[in-house]
Amino acid sequence: MRVLDQLTADRLLAVASPESLFTCSLHEAKAEYRQLVRIWHPDSNHQSIAPKVFSHIVDLYDRARRKLLDGSWKEPAEKIEQELPGLKRFRCVDGSIKSIVFERSRVFELGRSYISDHYVVYEVLSEYQDLFRVGRLRTQNLRFLDGQMAVEMASSLPQIVDVFKTADSSVLVVRKTPDQLLLADVLVHCRGRIVPIEHVGWILNVLYNLSCYFEWLGIAHNAISVDTVFVSPLRHSGMLLGGWWYAAPIGAELVALNDQSLAVIPEDIVRARRADGRADLESIKAVGRELLGDLAGASLLLDESLPRVLAEWLYLPSSGSATRDYADWKYEVLESAFGQPSFVNWNLDRKALYKEG
Repeated sequence: MRVLDQLTADRLLAVASPESLFTCSLHEAKAEYRQLVRIWHPDSNHQSIAPKVFSHIVDLYDRARRKLLDGSWKEPAEKIEQELPGLKRFRCVDGSIKSIVFERSRVFELGRSYISDHYVVYEVLSEYQDLFRVGRLRTQNLRFLDGQMAVEMASSLPQIVDVFKTADSSVLVVRKTPDQLLLADVLVHCRGRIVPIEHVGWILNVLYNLSCYFEWLGIAHNAISVDTVFVSPLRHSGMLLGGWWYAAPIGAELVALNDQSLAVIPEDIVRARRADGRADLESIKAVGRELLGDLAGASLLLDESLPRVLAEWLYLPSSGSATRDYADWKYEVLESAFGQPSFVNWNLDRKALYKEG
């Protein structure tokens, strides 16, 4: 039998349908009803609100019995005691229920995301179905020049493992590895600035590598940010899993942009409403500035703790070419700022990160 003794008066009074409280079985529902009655009967519970809660439980049970007997019972995706941190149930349009165990849930502009060990789940509200279809098609149609490119790039790109619909949303599930952490969460954990700054170097290296792939593919992602990028402190690798709703072929019309992108993408691109690779290159620089504590970047030029070449690179406009920017970044900026490449350990406590917030 389900354990219901931790439910508060407020939570019980908020229950509108008997299906959210009782199990779809006359025998089990009766046992659950008795359990709740023992807790909330005014003879044994002397809280002033107990009579009201007791009366509500009786009413819900009476409605539950009638629904179970006349066949009108409609099982919800979640029972009240299952509405716990780390558990999300989706009721699909076909009547099935899919469960997601997650470590962090975040609101984004189209709905909500759920981050688990091996997956990221994007729940997109029905009003944004056109954008949902764009994201699904873009991630399904990624292509590669050859096997070597596929091996090199696929580990940084989303792989769809499930797609399903609920009554008011569409859900996309993409694969990730347990060591990959959302960059926005990492930044919060690091109190708004990544230290040591060498980690900013390899993170941007990952993103510039992706920008070269996009240039070859002929698309602009249009939503590279700390909210769409995942990084592995363990392996110094990254994945661009979010934001694919805004991706478009170079020169094609931009259907939409989120507020973060609008703040950093060149104004002429926004005015023309045409996809342009510069959007990704400027977004990468904005990520670098944000990781160093100043999205605008002006204060970085005055920060004597930063290599001057790094601060200037992040503040000045991109060349407009991903391959040129990547070459300049890798062979001029990185070497001048940090010297010869070396692996700097990042002992980030993943469990502590997810305990926050």
